[in-house]
Parts: sequence; C-alpha cells; structure tokens
Amino acid sequence: MENKVSINNNSVEFSGITREYTEAIAELIWNGFDAGASKIDIVFDTNEIDFIPSIEIIDNGSGINLHSLQQTFGSFLDSLKRGKDQRSSYVRGKKGKGRFSFIAFAQSAVWNTTYIDEETGNYYNYDVSINASNKDYYYDENRTIDELKQTGTRLKLINLFGVTAYSFSSEAFINYLKHEFGWFLLLNSKHQYQLCINGTPIRYEDSLADHQIFHREIADASTSRFNFTITFVRWNEKIGDKFYYYFLDNSKKEVFKQLTSFNNNAINFYHSVYIESDYFDNFNFSDTDASENLFGSNPQSPIFKQLIKELQKIVASKQKEFVRDEAAVELIKRLELTNSLPAFGLSQEGEEGKQQLLNFVKELYCIQPRIFKGLNEVQEKMILALISQQLNNEETLISLVEQIIPLADEERTQLKSLFN
Repeated sequence: MENKVSINNNSVEFSGITREYTEAIAELIWNGFDAGASKIDIVFDTNEIDFIPSIEIIDNGSGINLHSLQQTFGSFLDSLKRGKDQRSSYVRGKKGKGRFSFIAFAQSAVWNTTYIDEETGNYYNYDVSINASNKDYYYDENRTIDELKQTGTRLKLINLFGVTAYSFSSEAFINYLKHEFGWFLLLNSKHQYQLCINGTPIRYEDSLADHQIFHREIADASTSRFNFTITFVRWNEKIGDKFYYYFLDNSKKEVFKQLTSFNNNAINFYHSVYIESDYFDNFNFSDTDASENLFGSNPQSPIFKQLIKELQKIVASKQKEFVRDEAAVELIKRLELTNSLPAFGLSQEGEEGKQQLLNFVKELYCIQPRIFKGLNEVQEKMILALISQQLNNEETLISLVEQIIPLADEERTQLKSLFN
C-alpha cells in the first residue's frame, strides 16, 4: 500500500538529516534499542574488491506495530518518539528523522518487521519500504501472520554509495560504535545487551580505563526518598571536548546533562557519569523555580542539590585515585627526564630527601592537577627548588601552598601526614 508522508520530498532532503554514514548507522541502531532490542547485528557480505551491494541492521526488538505505522512513518516531524527518545546528547530519531538517515549512503531501505498484536495475540509480519528518490511516500506490503512468533526488525539498505566493506569493519568505525554505544551497553550489561558486526560482538570494554557503580539513597526534609544508581566511567581516549553528568530516567532515557566540575584540568581525566533513577521520570530541567513542583522535580530541588554534592565527591575521589596511580607517576617521569628536580646527592639522606619531595609533589598534584600546567622549564625548577628548601619546615610550606590553592581539612591533614 502506498502511503504519503506528511511532508514533501524536498523538505525531507533539507531537514538536517545527517550525511555521515557513521551517524546514520548510529541513528538506525538507536531505533532498534529504542524498540526494546537487546541484540543488534550489522550484517553484510563483501567480494574480492571490497564491494557491498547492501547492508542489514537486525534487531530483536518489539517490531513496528502496523496500527501505529502512520505515526511512525507518516508523520515526518512528529513521530511517536518525539520528546522522549533522546538517548543522550545527540539527536537520535528525534522528530521522526532517524529512519530517513539511510539516505546518507543508500538509495533504498526495506524494514521487514514482526510485532505482536495485543488485541489478538497474533504475530504479524510485513515490509515497509522507502526510496531516497521519492522520500515523501512509503509502502507497506506483504502482510502475513508470523508462525515463528519472534518480534524484531530486519532493516535492509540497498544500492549503497560512498561506502565499502572496509567502512563498516575498520578500526575507526568500530571505535566510533564503542564511543557511541559503550556507555549504553555497560549500563545494560546485566541484561547481556550486544551490538555485533557480522555476528561478532563489539568489545566496548577495552575503551574503559575504569568504571565503578555506586548506589546512593537521598531524602529531603519531607518523606520523599529516592534511590540513585551512579555509574562512573573513565575512558581510555578523549570522547569529546567536555565531560558530563548524564541524568537518566527509569528506562535509561536521558533527561538532561550537566557539566561536571572536573573539565578544566591538565591530566587527561576523560570521564562520564551516568545517574539512573525514577526520580528523573518527572524531572523538569528547564524549571528554575526554587519551590517544589507538584508534577515533578527540577535542578533547584533539595534532593537534586544533595545528589550533585554526592556526584562531586565521587568524581573528586576518582580523580585523586587516577592522579595518584597514573598521572602523578607520569609527571615524576617527566620531571626526572627534564632534570627539573633539585640535586640531592647519592647519600641515604639525599635519597630520603628526594623521596619526600616526590611524595609531596604527588600529593600536591592530586589536590590541584593544574598547578604544574603551563609552566616553562625555569618556572618549574624554581617551584620544585622552593618546595625542596621548605621540606623541613612543615608549617611554612603548607602555608605557602594555601596561598596558592585553598585546602580542605582532609587535604591539609594528608599533606601534614607526609612529614611524620
């Protein structure tokens, strides 16, 4: 059956749909996860010259209900997902554009889908097709009852251009998928979610330098009490220019994001924090009213403010752990290679003095990583020499440090312990 999209072909063409095949694939994959899929497989064949005529994206989600086809495919800028499909900071299928992203590298798309009809209990299978040359029409056909009784969608993209088999098997493409979906697969690891290429799961774990899950229960002055699952992730590589807290509702949909307070450092602390809770099911991030909202919470709510303090403590602790175990070690190596450290001699006293200086520098670096950023060689040597001269004068040295950076009680105690 031929059906008209509620917007014309040229409007689709100029509606901001991505032209990058990587982003297009990502949007189509997100469509599967949004349909409740736990496994998605990117499948293609190649020949000896790396040519592929088609590619398939197969998922085991809930399928596309025929009764909602008009809202799903027919309303280009008003799909069923509108306003609730934002998985993270990127636009994923928003306003019904996601299914048209195939035009970035394919001429035609055919969705073979199976869904269960809630009224009859039957499983129905049918095809939906769109051609890039005539995007204002979609076609549904071949309706049958599915005897296998397995829901899911098999999207086949045909007549590809600008891509080869290498495009979908290269290390760059695989790394893109790791960065795009790694966090989501991690958050759903207990449900054994998978993203595969030709049946082989993407091993996103090697992009994680560290991750840990925390649980917090936070209550306000009333009887309100909420549980939060906090997943801290430190990445092996830089994943963007900024690092964020991502607030997710009970279905792992992103409500909004907020910069962490650990963006301006010089230590390659690439991190993300994902916070899941039904607290965010009715959260209005644009509401700045300090009073509680009858229909949900906002960033001015006491519980949210307490949550931010907890998140800051977690990230601060993780940053210090990273600095002490890795970044500070690299700093010391660099200082020794550049001969920036004062001369202590080879005696036991000299070795002890050098070790005391290194311990103090490490701890200082944990407190404020930026303290050694932007210094030239002469400035660096002067600071290290000044610290070295005051190692026998605890109060003077700590007072000097406090004139440069504020110290919390715990940090001051930690520095003092180095002199015992």
